[in-house]
Amino acid sequence: MLHTPGLLALFVAKLLSTFGSWLTLLALPWFVLVTTGSPAKMSAVLAVEFLGVATLGLPSGKVVARLGVRRTMLICDAARVPLMALIPLLHQTGWLSLPALLAVSFSLGAFTAPYVSSQRLILADLLGPTRGTDEKLLARANSLIDGATRIAALAGPALGGLLIALLGPAQVLWIDAGTYLVSFVILAAFVRPPATVVAGTESSRASHQQAATFTGIRHALRHRALRLFVLALTLVTISVPAIFICLPVLVMDDLGGDPRTLGLLIAANGAGLAIGSLVAVTGLGRMNNTALTAAAMLQCAPLWLLLVDQTFVMASGLFLVGLATPLLAATINTRVTLRTPAPIRPHVMTAVTTTENLGAFVGYTAAGPALQLSGLRTIFAAIATLAALGAITFAMALRADHSPPAVPRQRPREPRQHRHTSAIHEPAARTERNP
Repeated sequence: MLHTPGLLALFVAKLLSTFGSWLTLLALPWFVLVTTGSPAKMSAVLAVEFLGVATLGLPSGKVVARLGVRRTMLICDAARVPLMALIPLLHQTGWLSLPALLAVSFSLGAFTAPYVSSQRLILADLLGPTRGTDEKLLARANSLIDGATRIAALAGPALGGLLIALLGPAQVLWIDAGTYLVSFVILAAFVRPPATVVAGTESSRASHQQAATFTGIRHALRHRALRLFVLALTLVTISVPAIFICLPVLVMDDLGGDPRTLGLLIAANGAGLAIGSLVAVTGLGRMNNTALTAAAMLQCAPLWLLLVDQTFVMASGLFLVGLATPLLAATINTRVTLRTPAPIRPHVMTAVTTTENLGAFVGYTAAGPALQLSGLRTIFAAIATLAALGAITFAMALRADHSPPAVPRQRPREPRQHRHTSAIHEPAARTERNP
């Protein structure tokens, strides 16, 4: 896979931009909490970014289909450089306010769904029409790129806590702006999927342009396994953001108020994610549904350790959760890609990304007020319960997806001899016009 042109460059770009995002995930809520003292305002600043994703995510499927995955990624990276730099710039000039933070955060979210969807879809393009439809190979490629996120989740929080203590949270945001710029340069120079004949046809262009805004979500809802996978993803993404809302409050109120402790806790989760990504890259292709179900149980069960107010125990629980997460994420991304006809993949993937971020929006929005009403232990118990429901739903999706996918309903009378044109066997159509 590392010899596939563009794949290693995509890994490096993902690693750098995600590293910066983890710095922001620590610095921004810490900045709001220190300056306002309000968990509700802290969660609002983070939640509004996901509101931007939820509001503009579905329509962005048409944008991805029209522009192509590579061009979409370049535009999104270029736009997020000045947006991220605007926060520390306004802070230095004394013009930063809560409404301004909310506006910038919402704008950042507007570019998230098309970028993440394009990043997932470009893997099949980089692998090529034949290798891009190999489920085991695509799952490993997903695991590799996802591994960049996990490695950054290890280094970002640990270094972020130190940088916040040394420089202050506002200054750390300059670094995130720089990582988006470097990512743009790498993508522009080195990530160039090969053109294919399929993508250049007029019928393919027309199918991209005529697909309705809700095409993706309708396809996911009609396909039983995809419907369950998306539901499982939603339940988990409601619970996980709530963890990162609770941790700063926990550290400030119960664990001494040192941002390095916050970095340590999140880095423990990052260590599990990094090791889990290595396991996914090397072994996911050989794992059956039983092994994946066990990984789902491992992803949710250790969350109950968050009820123990000891740093080591909580760090151990977050590590174990991270260990299983890459296996589940790569499985969902791969099966969503291959269980979807190529012409509507941008719409389906943006629908999945939007739903995922809508769940995160609910988690971020609810966590702050819930903390003020119920306290940490109640919220941690709710998080563990939601994650358990997500694991059960994921196991149900695996069982539903055991047999080959059915031909889409809009073509019920397709001759039997053409059954190999279903999503899992058909060549990956190009969505990039001008690589």
